Amino acid sequence: MKSRSFNAQLILVIVAVIALCWAVVLGVVLTQFSLNRASTWDEKLGAIATQLLVTIPADSDFDGEGGPGLKLRTAPGTEHEPLVFQIWVDRNRMVAGTPGAPESPLQPDFADGAASTLVEGQKWRVYSASDSTGRVTVQVGNLQSAVDADMRHEAAHALVLATVLLVIAGFIMWLVSQAALKPVRALGVAMRHRRRFDFTPLPLDRLPRELHPLVDSFNHVLRQLDEAIEGERRFIGDAAHELRTPLSALQAQAEIALGATDPQNKDAALRKLLVVARRSTRLSEQLLDLASINAGAKAPRHVPADLSKLVQHVAQEFEVYASLNQRSLFLDVHACTISCDIDEIGILLRNLMHNAMRYTCEGGNVLVRCGYQKPSGNEPVPMVYLEVADDGPGVPAEEREAIFERFHRVAGTPVRGSGIGLSLVADIAESHNATIQTGTGLEDRGLMVRIVFPGVDEPQLPE
Repeated sequence: MKSRSFNAQLILVIVAVIALCWAVVLGVVLTQFSLNRASTWDEKLGAIATQLLVTIPADSDFDGEGGPGLKLRTAPGTEHEPLVFQIWVDRNRMVAGTPGAPESPLQPDFADGAASTLVEGQKWRVYSASDSTGRVTVQVGNLQSAVDADMRHEAAHALVLATVLLVIAGFIMWLVSQAALKPVRALGVAMRHRRRFDFTPLPLDRLPRELHPLVDSFNHVLRQLDEAIEGERRFIGDAAHELRTPLSALQAQAEIALGATDPQNKDAALRKLLVVARRSTRLSEQLLDLASINAGAKAPRHVPADLSKLVQHVAQEFEVYASLNQRSLFLDVHACTISCDIDEIGILLRNLMHNAMRYTCEGGNVLVRCGYQKPSGNEPVPMVYLEVADDGPGVPAEEREAIFERFHRVAGTPVRGSGIGLSLVADIAESHNATIQTGTGLEDRGLMVRIVFPGVDEPQLPE
């Protein structure tokens, strides 16, 4: 899916908000003017009519006969003035009026107040006011077309002003958003120009507070990458160191075998060469297993499996090894189900059994047990345990926790190991949310390693 630009979305939102606000303003302006256009002009016309009425002297003689009444002098450009007034006496004689005013009354029924009329084919908005005697009536009118034009002008002016204000507000919002995003863009440029394997945490001081959780997550990932790469560097260095010794031994024994003239000496050198080759093979297998697990070469595929069958399958591989090396392997297994990666559990079992076989003297015993652990009272489902015990020299209590560290060896042991097997066990146990317990082995001697797995509620085993 194509990613969307945050900046483009922000501009789109600002434009949409401005358009929506403009539409709302347009609706409000049109509604207000449509409701108030009559009342606004009515107030103006009423004020003019009232002022005209009160300026007429109370002792004016309106009883004399005469012409049609007083007409104001026509000024240039006022022939078509839309605002006009008339002064009527007794509702039948106009005594004064503005140029361009109709000869007939603007309000034919002479009712006081505002009204819309049609006079001589033109629409007028009229306000009529009479004195206390009812004889004198002042009528002030304005062409309806002029009222409508004035209202349209006012509405357009209000809309133009609202549009300008909204555009200015949108521009300010855009400037603020660009200023807020400037540190983000600067951070992106800095990240692109970083050197390889530079996992320094990203700075938070100039970033918006809302982005801090996201950048904190990035920094957490960077720390994990830094730790992973540092671990791989240590692994490569340790592996190179560990491989150097057996390879040197292989070369030395091969040279001895080639230079030996006595068949017995040659056979002895070849046997030592075979031992070193087996040790190198075992070390290489463990290094490959360790690299595969630590690198996460494949996604975990945990499926329900019967641990007792896995133990029996791996034990068959060690039967020949046990008989050739004069060890006894015993099983005490009961059907129990765990959710696991079967390949990784196989690696775990092989390393535990191989470790027990190597550190047990000739004639020694190795016991492998598995089953459901007695519930402690607060467990929803019973836990599953796997236990491998031997009667070898054992490990001092103060060093039992350290033996699961990579390339750690217990001082003084008669057999030299690679120091990888139990670290593999620890890594696999951690990936399965299992815990490791250690103790004394068989007959109060040797070493016991117990792995406790989470139980599986109503397991469905694959066929």
